[in-house]
Amino acid sequence: MTRVLILRDAKPGHFHQAEGVALALTRLSPVEADRLEVRPARWATSDARKFILRRLAHDARFWLKAMFGIDLDALARPEVIVGSGWPTIAAGLLLSRHFDVPFIFAGPIGGYRTGPKVLSLVASPRQAGDPGAVLAPIPCTVDPDAYPAPRRLTRPDDLAGATLSLLIGGSAYRREFPQNEWDALLAFVPEVAARFGVRWQVSTSRRTPDAAADRFKALGEAGVLAQLIDYRDAGAGSVRDLFGADALVVTEDSMSMLAEGLAARRPVVALKSARVHKAYADEVIAGMAGPRLEGASLAILPMASVTPERFAQTLTRLVPPAEDARDAIARAVAPFLEGHGVISRSMP
Repeated sequence: MTRVLILRDAKPGHFHQAEGVALALTRLSPVEADRLEVRPARWATSDARKFILRRLAHDARFWLKAMFGIDLDALARPEVIVGSGWPTIAAGLLLSRHFDVPFIFAGPIGGYRTGPKVLSLVASPRQAGDPGAVLAPIPCTVDPDAYPAPRRLTRPDDLAGATLSLLIGGSAYRREFPQNEWDALLAFVPEVAARFGVRWQVSTSRRTPDAAADRFKALGEAGVLAQLIDYRDAGAGSVRDLFGADALVVTEDSMSMLAEGLAARRPVVALKSARVHKAYADEVIAGMAGPRLEGASLAILPMASVTPERFAQTLTRLVPPAEDARDAIARAVAPFLEGHGVISRSMP
C-alpha cells in the first residue's frame, strides 16, 4: 500500500489533475490517499513564494505554516506527494523536503529550484527533455471503463445516428472567441445534424458567454439538440456523462476537456479560434494531435470556417486512443518512484 498525499488548490481543473495522478498510481500499487487543501495567504503571492523557496526556505515547518496555514503535526507521513496548480508547487516542495519523499507535479515547474526528488509531468514534447521532466498525458479523473466502447466512424455515412458531444468553453488566457466564431458554431451544429443525422449532446461552461448559451438553449428547445446541459443551471461536474458519446467536439480553450475526451478513449475534434497567442497550451494541443492525421485521435479545425463536409472527413479519419491514459502516466512515473524506493519494480 502506497500512502499518497494529494495537494488540492481552489481550481477544479487543477485538483482533478492531482487526483488523476493518484488514480494512475493505482496501476502500480494499491494507494491510500490523504488530501490537503492548499490555500496561500494573501501576502504569499506567486513571486513571494518563489523568492522564499529560493532564498529563505530552510525551515519547511515555519514556511508551510506561514504561507499556507499547514500544521505538519496534523499530517500522516506520505510516501509520495502529488499536486497540480501553481500554489501547490511551493507547498509540495516544502512538504517533500520535510518528509524526504518524492513530489510529482502535473505540469511544468518554472521559477523554482527542484532537485532529484521532484518530477514534473509535461504534455509538451518540446519540454519533455528538461531536467526533472517526463512526457505524459494530462492527468484527469475520467474512467474510460465507465462507458461503452464508442461506435466506430470510418466514413461520413457512419455519422447517421451517431452521438456527438460538444463541450463549449469560451475566451480564456491567451485565447479569444469573437462573435463571428460563435455565430459560425451556432450555424455549424444544426447544419451537421441536418446533413449527416448526428445526435448532438451539448454542454456550456462557466466561460461560455450568456448570449451564446441562450442561443444554444433555443436550439435545444427547437429540438435540434438531443441534450443540452446549461452550466448556469447544472453547475460544475454535470458534463461527465457526455464523455460516453461516439466522439467529442471541444472548443480549444480547455486543455483539460481535450485531455478528458482522450482519456475517455474517444476521437476528439478541437475547434480553434483565430485569436490564439502562442503559449504552452499550443505546444500541448499540437502534441495531442500528433505530426500526422492518419491514425491520430485528435484533430484541430478552425471554428470560424469549418464546414460539415470537412468536419466529417476529418472526424472519420480519427481513431479512439489505443492506450488507457492512466497506464501511460503510470509508465512515465514508474522509474522515478522505483528509483526512490516507493515501488519495487516498474510496469512491464
